[in-house]
Amino acid sequence: MDMFHEIDKVKKNLPKLKSVSHEVNKMSLNVYQKIAVIIFIICLIIGVLFGNLFPACGSSSEFYADRCFSTEFNFSLMLFIWFISFIVCMLFYILGHIVSLLSSINEKISKSSKN
Repeated sequence: MDMFHEIDKVKKNLPKLKSVSHEVNKMSLNVYQKIAVIIFIICLIIGVLFGNLFPACGSSSEFYADRCFSTEFNFSLMLFIWFISFIVCMLFYILGHIVSLLSSINEKISKSSKN
């Protein structure tokens, strides 16, 4: 038993670039997925703005009467907003993907029932 002979029998050719690009171009985003991407981009910008609008007191700042004299960019608030928006938008994107799968199943069933 020759191992290389077995590999030659089992191996498959890699797909050509043209067929891969055709498969990628065939996929399109539905409304739910487009909204999820747009909301995520907006939330990235909002995270940066909120990190700047609501600064945190610096580690070397001095407190006087509940006010800090030197503030820093609120990195933790920005990351929190990014993380929550990622989770929400991912769930919304997955919902859109499920809807597109169900609609494609419905189209296949309706085509098969007409034939």
